[in-house]
Amino acid sequence: MLIILSFLFSFIAIPFIILTLKKWQLGQIIREEGPSSHLSKSGTPTMGGILFVGMTLMTILLCIVLKQSDPSLLWGGYMTVAYSLVGFLDDFLKKIKKSPYGLKAREDIALQILLAVPFLLYLLFSRSPSVSVWLWLPFKWFLILAITNSVNLTDGLDGLLTGIALLVFMFFIFLGVIGFSSPDFNPTLLYVLFGTLLAFLYFNFYPAKIFMGNIGSFALGGFIAFCVLWFDIDWLFLVLGGIFLAEALSVILQVSYFKYTKGKTGIGKRIFKMAPLHHHFELMQIPEATITVRFWLLQTLLTIISLFIYTN
Repeated sequence: MLIILSFLFSFIAIPFIILTLKKWQLGQIIREEGPSSHLSKSGTPTMGGILFVGMTLMTILLCIVLKQSDPSLLWGGYMTVAYSLVGFLDDFLKKIKKSPYGLKAREDIALQILLAVPFLLYLLFSRSPSVSVWLWLPFKWFLILAITNSVNLTDGLDGLLTGIALLVFMFFIFLGVIGFSSPDFNPTLLYVLFGTLLAFLYFNFYPAKIFMGNIGSFALGGFIAFCVLWFDIDWLFLVLGGIFLAEALSVILQVSYFKYTKGKTGIGKRIFKMAPLHHHFELMQIPEATITVRFWLLQTLLTIISLFIYTN
């Protein structure tokens, strides 16, 4: 029922959000070095991820009023809203500077590290990890940064991240349906965000009428990172988040190889036609919608495999 209600509410709200974003002239700024086919997307309303933040805050407030809140709901909301602030600052600076570049990389990472502290301290003192704190803390910190940034990098094609995030959310929903969910996990926010994303996908699929912006991609990254750490499926995320990791690795490999070859020969060489990985396939002349659907199909397989591994 929560999924249906959040879907209907969001579906009605999104057209008004699109009109508002147009009125405020919050349109997408396209990077010149990106695929040329993306130039036509310039001006498309962005920062639609404000809907995710709004739905999160409404859910938490309503649960508090109804006395249905618990630590998992509050911390899930914290990670969603806190990381959306990083994305908001990046989007806001792009608008102010009228540039496709917002926060500097070191500022971005510093904020993410700082925002992870409260949640990590809660997990540390509430669960008492079996390994040394000096190993546990840096690993969990790295995991949060890896998840949030890889999710952000995946948001590059119409509907791509929205669909993949829905399939990742389905993993956690299925765990509850088949009785494998963590007993101290409140699924309310998960259901609400799932319904919200489902409605958003209708307007975000190719050709997109609205983009979620970094405020949306970081909000989703923060919530996914929360779910991974709450369910303690760190290593399973190598499977469940396989597409996210592949997108991030493609960027790391591309940049590293370019710098290495430039230092050796004076001419930087590339492994991929363009990174992240989805742009490589675009430059192979594969239609954008085709790439998106194929990534969704792959994520469906990864979600099924992850469920099989977790439940056996």
